Amino acid sequence: MELVDEFCDLLQVHTNRDKVVLLACYSLKWWGAAARRPELSTASARLATARAAMRLFDDAAVIKTLHAYGLGKQEGPWWGSLGTSHSVFTLAYLQAEKLIFLIDTGVLLLDEQRAYKIRTAHKLFWTLFTFVGFLRSIRALHLAARNLQAPERSKCAAARFTQATLVSSKALLDVVHVVSWLPRGWPWGGALPTARAAGLATLSAVLGLLIHYRGKKLMPR
Repeated sequence: MELVDEFCDLLQVHTNRDKVVLLACYSLKWWGAAARRPELSTASARLATARAAMRLFDDAAVIKTLHAYGLGKQEGPWWGSLGTSHSVFTLAYLQAEKLIFLIDTGVLLLDEQRAYKIRTAHKLFWTLFTFVGFLRSIRALHLAARNLQAPERSKCAAARFTQATLVSSKALLDVVHVVSWLPRGWPWGGALPTARAAGLATLSAVLGLLIHYRGKKLMPR
């Protein structure tokens, strides 16, 4: 019963529920591509559509984060600018996704070339905020390593270093996966087979849940 309660608590929060749906979505996509079972790929696409629909309402959370962070002066000009740009790129991604929703539903009628540019911009902003997130995770990993080596390190320094390592590993997987969605000719855009790209995303989703549960243990009680 404790496991059921834990799972129910996980599903109560939108961002945590999305982690579960993300894992199901890419697991089905990987299985469908690897086993050549189109019905599983269809199920994955349905879940992906559901996730995209819920992201239409994510602006407020990103704006709140951006407002709280400001220009990131407390982290210096370089890292502060990266922190701010992460939220800006995320907002741009969400606006592009809204346009795609309107195009797909027929509310917004555009010619094929303009629609393609919007879809490409959507993938580009996705790549940008993912890559910035990876850079910031590397910094967090570096700081965690320094704290681990400090003479007066805290009792949870080792656990925090492990957590930072997991976050950076997930961020790297996300970068490799997201860039593969870009058009051919952009880094390695379109170069990964569907099964391999979905496999990377599935592994990232597993790490996301692991990071979530480890993070709960590191929170002050």
